Amino acid sequence: MSSSATSPPDARHCAAGVAALVCLLVLGACLLGILTRPIGHLAALWPANAVLLGALVRFPRLARPAGWCGALCAYLLADLLAGSSLQQTLLLSAGNLSGVIVGFLLLRRLHAGHRSLRTPASVPYLVLAIVAAASASGCFGAITDPLLYGGKPMGGWVFWFMTELVNYMLFLPVMLTLPACRAVRTERRRRPLWTAEQARKLLPLLGLLVSAALCLLIGGPGVVAFPVPALLWCALSYRLFSTALLTFLASGWVLVSIALNGLSLAPLDVNSRPVLLSLRLGVSLIALAPLTVASVMSARNELLQRMRYLASHDQLSSLLNRWAFREQASEQLSLLAQQQRPLALLMLDIDHFKRINDNHGHAAGDQVLKAFANLAGSGLRKDELLARIGGEEFALLLPGCDLEQAREIAERIRQRFGDTQVQLDTQTISCTLSIGAVVAWPPFGDLDGLLLAADRMLYQAKALGRNRCEITFLGGASEPGAEPPGGPL
Repeated sequence: MSSSATSPPDARHCAAGVAALVCLLVLGACLLGILTRPIGHLAALWPANAVLLGALVRFPRLARPAGWCGALCAYLLADLLAGSSLQQTLLLSAGNLSGVIVGFLLLRRLHAGHRSLRTPASVPYLVLAIVAAASASGCFGAITDPLLYGGKPMGGWVFWFMTELVNYMLFLPVMLTLPACRAVRTERRRRPLWTAEQARKLLPLLGLLVSAALCLLIGGPGVVAFPVPALLWCALSYRLFSTALLTFLASGWVLVSIALNGLSLAPLDVNSRPVLLSLRLGVSLIALAPLTVASVMSARNELLQRMRYLASHDQLSSLLNRWAFREQASEQLSLLAQQQRPLALLMLDIDHFKRINDNHGHAAGDQVLKAFANLAGSGLRKDELLARIGGEEFALLLPGCDLEQAREIAERIRQRFGDTQVQLDTQTISCTLSIGAVVAWPPFGDLDGLLLAADRMLYQAKALGRNRCEITFLGGASEPGAEPPGGPL
């Protein structure tokens, strides 16, 4: 009774919120486009359609009937506020929505990687969808241009097609590559305010600003291509969204500057429709170059990250492998030695693991290894390292951990794993764990010495009956309450 009574108002409230959000978004983009109408009926930039299409594709929750209704209201309101007649408002709104609908139907069918421009084939797919959307708007242009402006149908189709093509190519990539919101990290790190690496990252951006200055100083028809080298540099240096945003800003600035006579393009007549269409199409096609490079670089970087992960992680447990553990642990030892902080190194071995494989099969053994990896890795801090270094043997490095903390952590892991019931196909089994640990203060020596000391404690734990933890203390400094170096505790 209560649920059925409250659901409809909640649903209406959600729909109203979606409609209001889309309406405000599209209305703001429409008003921005209206402000760039320096010549007759054509806006130098019309972001509304691309912004709406990108929002609907990027955030599917907005692609509801309420969202479409909010977009329609925004189009109608914007044109009415601009002083358009009712007939003009309806025709322009229908033309705008027709392109968005076609583009949405096509982009929605693409793979998520293509939609977010993260595959080498993303840009060609995007161009095909944009051409289809611009063609749909062009069909309304063939009707609207003769009715409202006395033009010819073919001229109206070409004019609307070119204009929509340019606007989609400029604005849509920014919307599709918009990064997802992430939770703000509460952990703060001390970082230098300015480093050489940060300075080098600004060089592509400075190059883009220099190219813009050259556009103003030199002028001429070639200025539309001046930003290309800097944008390609940005595509090789920055992330996909950053490149899309910079490409949009650079191309949009060129188009608006041309429309407002801010750039000298003599001897071209920018008030001529063919010249204007040619310039806008040229700018949009130029914008595809950095987007294509950035898309390929994004796919390459993701592939490299995946290869690095596979090279440094055990495929079964998803923990660090032996090679990666040695590399990262050696770095930790150097850092802790500089900071004069202790460490604990634990060697963990699942008891009678061969018996598990023999009695239940290797698939059961894999399940046990996964269960332990999930249990031991669930509470790790960021600087702690857990690795599978061979078979059923694991290593755990705990920076800044003293003797009592190491003992407490080792016992907690041992007891929790002993209480864990591993689910197999037809039954559950429980296992035990033997742990050998070493706690050390600087100077540590090399990693091999610490591993050897922990391994000796592990064999001692097994010799004393398994399912137990044995700890020793090493290092050049003494810890209050600790036994002499090298003695088991």
